[in-house]
Amino acid sequence: MNYIPGAFLERALRRLGPSALRERLSAVRALAEVRGLRYVSDAGRARTIEIALKPWLLTSAQLFAFHHVARQLADALLRVAHLQARIPSVRDVIRLTPEQESWLRLSPSVRARPLAVIGRLDSTAVYGHARWQTDFRMLEPNAVGVGGVHYAPAGCSVVMDVLGDVLTRALPGRAITATPDPRQLLLGELHAVAKRLGHPLRGVALIENTDYTTGTDEFQELARYLTHLGLKAVVVDPRRLRLVRGEVVAGRMKVDLLYRDSELSEFIEMEAAGHRLTALRHAIRQGRLISGLMWECDQKSAWELFTDARYARYFTAAQRRLFRDHLLWTRLVREARVSDPAGRWVDLPAFIRRHRSSLVLKPNTKFGGEGVVLGPTVTQRVWEQELHRALRGAERYVVQRLARVPSETFPMLVEGGVRWPSRCVVSGWFFSSSGIGLVGRFSSRPVVNVSRGGGLVTALWVH
Repeated sequence: MNYIPGAFLERALRRLGPSALRERLSAVRALAEVRGLRYVSDAGRARTIEIALKPWLLTSAQLFAFHHVARQLADALLRVAHLQARIPSVRDVIRLTPEQESWLRLSPSVRARPLAVIGRLDSTAVYGHARWQTDFRMLEPNAVGVGGVHYAPAGCSVVMDVLGDVLTRALPGRAITATPDPRQLLLGELHAVAKRLGHPLRGVALIENTDYTTGTDEFQELARYLTHLGLKAVVVDPRRLRLVRGEVVAGRMKVDLLYRDSELSEFIEMEAAGHRLTALRHAIRQGRLISGLMWECDQKSAWELFTDARYARYFTAAQRRLFRDHLLWTRLVREARVSDPAGRWVDLPAFIRRHRSSLVLKPNTKFGGEGVVLGPTVTQRVWEQELHRALRGAERYVVQRLARVPSETFPMLVEGGVRWPSRCVVSGWFFSSSGIGLVGRFSSRPVVNVSRGGGLVTALWVH
């Protein structure tokens, strides 16, 4: 069998009984707080992210299969950046402002590994059933400032400490570890890019916009992790970087590479406000930024290129099979005639109006579930208002075929007692040039995100 049935671990947990489960759930909450699993709300209040006591158990076959999926999609997204530069119809779908285009021209072209990327691909994949390899759908890409790089391994360490004895009894003789650590993916990418540049890796700047003090809170933890491994690492606002005799400097530290949490639009806003980003521009010209600027083409509308037959010739046969079987039909919302999910040419706004119950509207470049509208959850009147906003507003939207979001039951503390509520779940596959990692998310809502009050599902590897 190439998977572990989901009911297997649930039975082992239920056998513990309510009292033991309550103690272990309390231990998970306490350890999560100690190990930096924090989220800061828009009101500035920090909360400890909830960690599911029931982890996902993946086999080697499952990890290898999704490594192949992630590699195919990463290569396809890289291809999008090259297509966007030379095909007008692609530029209509992957839209960049003149300011963004100007910045992208600073970046050296990358056509081979290392790709200078740490990304995440969100999907509906779950792993405890026989159809795990056929039923999943890929939701959207995110190749810039991805969340969970610290949260995923920290969550795994919590669950392994609290549940290790149960797992050992349930799977005697099997080695059980965390799934590959995305911090190691980051470290490997840093070393690979430094090697390509012919420079030793000594100092790393983790750059983030300090105007934003809410949301995920991972960069300080990542800096501590890299420092523990012998690198010099500092968290710094890109406006605080300096160029000294050709060297990028953060404080008093020389910086070899930059890992960013900020999107390109934030750099443009900083310069528009009068800040000079000379050191950042210098680092970009030399290929020292991870994720590189070409990954700004990771817009949700990239799925339109992958699910429109007009662009099939630009991708490999393996990629086309993946697109056909596992990608959701997606179109950038605009006044246009496009192919529908059956390949028929339709007026896009009219199609969206008629098919509310099977569609979702999403802001093209936002994250955290912000602005997502599920057709079946709103009235026709509200749906048409949202469509009007998507057509006429400043923010670009995509329309996507609605995915069936899976659900699972988890033991949770509810008013001091243990309950097993059902929660919606999604997978987030981290990817770099050479590897993958995994973090799951759960929520009582169908838009599953930590920023919406959701929690994390950890993923363990049963060797």
